[in-house]
Amino acid sequence: MIPDRYSAIFTPIKLGRVTAKNRIEVGPAGCFLTARGGGNSEQYMQYIKPLAAGGAAIVTQGVSSVDELGSSSTGRILNVGSDSFVHDLYEITECIHSMGALASIELVCSCFMRGEPRKTATETSKEDIREIFRLFANGAKRCVRAGFDMIMIHGGHGNVPAMFFSRMYNKRADEYGGSFENRCRFAGDLLDAIRSSVGDDLSIEYRISAEELIEGGSEIPETIDFAKTIEDKIDLIHVSRSLLHVDSILPEMFPPAYYPRAINLDAAERFKKELSIPVSVVGGFDLEHAEAALKSGKVDVVAMVRNMLADPFCVENLRRGQPEKTRPCVRCNSCIDKTHSHFLPVRCAVNAVLGRETQFLARETAARFLKKVVIAGGGPAGLEAARVASGRGHRVVLLEKTAQLGGTLNIACAADFKYDMKKYLDWSIKTVLSDPGIQVKLNTAASKETILAEAPDALIAAVGSKPIIPDMPSDKAGKTVWVGDVELGLVETGDRVVLAGAGFTGLEAALSLARKGKKVTVIDMLPEEKIGADGIHISVVGLRKLLARENVSFICSVRLCDVNSEGAVVSDSDGNRKVIPCDSVVLSLGVRPDTENAEQIAGLAAESYIIGDCSSDGGTLYKAVHSAFNTAMRL
Repeated sequence: MIPDRYSAIFTPIKLGRVTAKNRIEVGPAGCFLTARGGGNSEQYMQYIKPLAAGGAAIVTQGVSSVDELGSSSTGRILNVGSDSFVHDLYEITECIHSMGALASIELVCSCFMRGEPRKTATETSKEDIREIFRLFANGAKRCVRAGFDMIMIHGGHGNVPAMFFSRMYNKRADEYGGSFENRCRFAGDLLDAIRSSVGDDLSIEYRISAEELIEGGSEIPETIDFAKTIEDKIDLIHVSRSLLHVDSILPEMFPPAYYPRAINLDAAERFKKELSIPVSVVGGFDLEHAEAALKSGKVDVVAMVRNMLADPFCVENLRRGQPEKTRPCVRCNSCIDKTHSHFLPVRCAVNAVLGRETQFLARETAARFLKKVVIAGGGPAGLEAARVASGRGHRVVLLEKTAQLGGTLNIACAADFKYDMKKYLDWSIKTVLSDPGIQVKLNTAASKETILAEAPDALIAAVGSKPIIPDMPSDKAGKTVWVGDVELGLVETGDRVVLAGAGFTGLEAALSLARKGKKVTVIDMLPEEKIGADGIHISVVGLRKLLARENVSFICSVRLCDVNSEGAVVSDSDGNRKVIPCDSVVLSLGVRPDTENAEQIAGLAAESYIIGDCSSDGGTLYKAVHSAFNTAMRL
């Protein structure tokens, strides 16, 4: 039975020629799993299959090129620019239809997006414009032959149609530039060309940036007026925001955990009030926010991506009245970082199978040799290893030295704005505690005696790490505190805080303290431009913007030497010292793997492994989960 609480999600809706069984769409995202040049692949098919089976009404393929010369320079996105790809595309739609979902595909013109600098609307010739129309029209016709129900024209994020509408990029003096009507003409003519090619055989969704969020960029009132000029040519308008090629506003497109959910809902509601066609929205939604948006009538369809990647079956779990089974997305942007920032195959921090489905097709099949597995440590790595090992049929005993599971993840989700991480931690703990194949022993240190008493066939050491807390000999007043104790509320800081260490933990702690009214200065040995360079770029950009809003200051290329009665003593590369006055110094200087403990216990079983933060492959949730999953699959 469908829970009444979520009745709005499961209300069908007619979109042009097709009817969607519910109001949830798998939003378009390039996964970089196709064959080189834009063809299908086994990797792509196995990736798309769970998304199709997971319960969403519409499954949209992302970033698919209409370019006849092939896909973008990466060569790992779908291509509709040649008849030779129709066979590949048909296999995809057949798979999606077999799972009861509608098949859609996002079309872009990659040939006019290449190069540095890329060609602008002003520089595009009339011949080029006619060629773009031809490419889209022919690509759409191939989509019909391949069995797609819908196409999405990407007219947002600075793509080709958006450039022609933009006052900032379009300086033409002909019928495609200048006045509002002329800047709207490109999209209208493009849609007319597509309709002339496919008629009503495809429903058309048009993606738009309601606002571009930079000076001179498109704003909502004008964008709504634009939408009115094309609404009779499309069946659904999809509201997003921002520009892909402007780093500083990427977090507004891919909101990290520090940003609110449903960021485009207010804008989409304005479109809904002004237009007569259905309105779809994207931007940090989960199913609870989707239900609220749909129930209120603010939008007609909600598109999600990251939640679907974390758990492709989230909609089906909800339909069955079992939402607690769904693995929560932590909005860390690991998936976007792999694809958008590095053009690598998609991966997920909490779903270690994503993008690797072909490697782990037998994940749910019982292991060939069933074993008793002892896992030392109940942090995120230990919990993942226990869950996967039990799922394969092993008997698992999890030893945790404290009275609480979760390890350092308890610190990572302590701040109010880390509620997504808290949801994941709660889910991780609950799924382990409720698993009959896992015996959890709290307040039980992984010693030689406790491990040998279990007589394990295999041992996994996941004992974590120890914080780096150097001695501050001049600190007689106790100004120095550890960031973990601060985040957990075990100690209080004064009003003026120096936070030493600009890693993610330090930056998040700085934001939390600043929002509590503290005056925060972050210090680090790295130059300021290198802070976060080895992290998830979009999330770092977003975090730095929020820190700037809270007036958090940075002093970089300095080393913390000591703490005295006045404050933090730092030195620069030339050895010059100075004191930064403060009431408290919060240490966030990283951790050291507890290799000594891990190595001592690892020899207590014939088959043993070291994973997570106590190994060389630790330090992030992504690494903890993936090292644990990989190890459990080897058992």
